[in-house]
Amino acid sequence: RSCFAGVGYYLPERTMTTEDVNRRIFETTGFGVNNGIIERLTGVRTRHYRANDEQSSDLALNAAICALDQAGIDREEVDLLIFAACSQDIAEPATANILQEKLGCSKAQVLDVKNACNSFLNGVDVADSHLRTGKARCALIAVGETLSLTVDWSIRSSEDFRPRIAGLTLGDAGAAVVLRANDVDDGRGILTTRFRSYGEKWRLATVLGGGSMYRFADEHSYFRSASQELREAAYELIPGVVEEVLDSVGWKPGDIDVICAHQVTEEMVLDMADQCGCRKQAVVMTVTDCGNTAAASRQLVRCCGGAQRPEVVVTDDARNAHPRRQGASCRWRRGLQRRCHSAGVVIHATRCTQVRRSCSARCRSNGFTECRSS
Repeated sequence: RSCFAGVGYYLPERTMTTEDVNRRIFETTGFGVNNGIIERLTGVRTRHYRANDEQSSDLALNAAICALDQAGIDREEVDLLIFAACSQDIAEPATANILQEKLGCSKAQVLDVKNACNSFLNGVDVADSHLRTGKARCALIAVGETLSLTVDWSIRSSEDFRPRIAGLTLGDAGAAVVLRANDVDDGRGILTTRFRSYGEKWRLATVLGGGSMYRFADEHSYFRSASQELREAAYELIPGVVEEVLDSVGWKPGDIDVICAHQVTEEMVLDMADQCGCRKQAVVMTVTDCGNTAAASRQLVRCCGGAQRPEVVVTDDARNAHPRRQGASCRWRRGLQRRCHSAGVVIHATRCTQVRRSCSARCRSNGFTECRSS
């Protein structure tokens, strides 16, 4: 089995509150967004935006350094490096090549895995397959999302607002995880995965530019979403996949200690847990303080929540302001993740063990007893 050996995340220093978003729209077009409507509909209060000189690979790099430090692994030990994100530095070659040069994992095979917000889960699945078959011993999956570049600020009416509101919740982030093969039969590791794809729903969330269909036309460079239709599809399709994967390992929804769900809106994450028969208390939430960070969101959930649960330790709190290169180590017994329009579910089991965090006063203030600098 593959085991999580180290995790890390990176949030750019610049923050945008929902009030800042409203102000920028008004300054751009003169259109006034109703006060509080974005937060009321989505739960998003703040999101992080990259600096002008930060690329997708830079966000992934900062997170990857944390993950490798947490795992105690030298960069030369990595033999598979996957960049898994919606964003990218350039169209060709794969951004994984740029990340490899910056990180120095010279012995690694590198590739990109790109499948919208499911990119990270698909990257983990690819790495897990390599580890299970012996083609790799140590894999690094890194995400760098620069989604702020796809936000369309040219909202001039309520009709413009509807397909663009999801874009106004997007945030930038880096995330990374180190996977290692576990040769000991101790119950730890990725137990099983399930993925389902529904290609006919591709139009529900798009950035149309950059390919042969629309090339690089500016009007197609921004995120659009049919939010209501996407929500309906999620409620229809995801619970069945969750039920299937739980049945395969003999678990019940009540057995799950932590749900690391894709962070779309606060209401939807909680409603989906309820639809799947899971306890809402098991849900870790980051969307309120980090926005929708696409492929980085599940990994961000691992690093930024769960600290209040003694049986489930997922370190570092997203509400602490502007963490830079903050390593975060996760140890939990059971985890569940899911997403539509490609619905993916991964179940991972570990033993609760020591907590390791970047050294700061936040360790002590949040009740962690062990504090190591990374």
